[in-house]
Amino acid sequence: MTETEINKISSADGATPSVAGSLSWLVWSGAASVANSVLIWIFMARWRSAEELGELTIAMGLYALFFNVCSLGLSPYLVGEISRRREQQNNGAIANFVGSALIFLFSSGAVCAALMAAGIFLISDSNDVRLATVVLSFALVPTGAITLAEAVAVSAGRARLIAVVTTLENVLRTIAPLSLILLGCPLWAICLSFVAVRIVALAIYFFAGKNLSPFAFNWTEFAVLFKVAPTFAGTIIFASLNWQIPIILLARLSVETETARYGAASRFLIPAAIFAASYANAIQPVLVRQREKSIGAAGSYLSRMASYVLILTALAAILSPFLSSAVLSVLFGAKYADAAQILDILATSVVPFALAIVAARGLIAENAQHVDLIANAVGAAIGLTAGLLLVPRYGAAGAATAQLISFSLIATIIIGYLSFRIKGFWLWRTAALSLVGLLIILPIIWK
Repeated sequence: MTETEINKISSADGATPSVAGSLSWLVWSGAASVANSVLIWIFMARWRSAEELGELTIAMGLYALFFNVCSLGLSPYLVGEISRRREQQNNGAIANFVGSALIFLFSSGAVCAALMAAGIFLISDSNDVRLATVVLSFALVPTGAITLAEAVAVSAGRARLIAVVTTLENVLRTIAPLSLILLGCPLWAICLSFVAVRIVALAIYFFAGKNLSPFAFNWTEFAVLFKVAPTFAGTIIFASLNWQIPIILLARLSVETETARYGAASRFLIPAAIFAASYANAIQPVLVRQREKSIGAAGSYLSRMASYVLILTALAAILSPFLSSAVLSVLFGAKYADAAQILDILATSVVPFALAIVAARGLIAENAQHVDLIANAVGAAIGLTAGLLLVPRYGAAGAATAQLISFSLIATIIIGYLSFRIKGFWLWRTAALSLVGLLIILPIIWK
């Protein structure tokens, strides 16, 4: 990408194309990751014993938990701060921030790796699982730094770099483990291949993106990161709980068939989450530029971008009752067709979920990320309470409803706060129209 192209992306006239381009590349990256995880599980299920698949599930489950935590939820903050410094054309400030963030996230990755390695000794007595998990924990060390590299790329309008690296990483992360699986290699060797591929990805980011930002260390910047990290870390922990509470409650309070029905229906939340996060990342650099102009410009821009998401997700939710049964039958078999009601409820929950993800970028622009933390904490508490009341009686449908209540509450808190805090931000008319459409289909969902 030439300097002229970057300047075009940075201009107001180039904002829309850059958002569309960034979104398409980021969605592609997420899709590649989803495809990789599916293929690994298919091959393990077909070529290895159920015990080995269970061992891999334990190791990867613990890895997934710390994978989300090791970046401390700082990705939106990193994109916002780097974009703001780019808008100010302050290369020294960019260098100090990026270098300090690099050390901070390397440290976070190392701490999470140590906690993951120690945690497996409390969870499993199997030496094979313990060894594999300890090996896999080393993949967390470069993960935090990769989060920073992706933030630098997004802020520079280089989402294509993320797509290229992610695609290459997932190709390698598919070929290497699958080869080891077919060769009958032990589980720790398969996990070691994941570590190697993560290191390769970080190396590519370093060499391919070294011209995107200089590096320097500054104690003041490091201290600021240390100060804001708990808020973002708390937010991502509660956000993860909002996703996991329904499954936990079903496992504890319902039967396995209900858990399976919920599991099949909830697969469709993954691409929705990828779209929402990718869209939010794509618009954030432009949102920062608008905020540098005025709070009104930022509010108007965020309203327009959030309205698109609200309308699109509401339309998907309205169409779901007419398509869900057929889609579930084709993908998972006729026995899962009766999970259509669960999918319809979860499709409705995507509306507030995606809206909250996008609107929360406005909180970051206003240094009000504590509101996101409060919203997710309240959502988790209410979701847990609703689940305890609904799951024993309604099973998977009750779990999906509890998640809908939780996401709706989170979105209401965030939208309500932004409506009062940011001039020009107003979504209530679009939200009301979408709500009318959703209310019309309720009788179909709860038939």
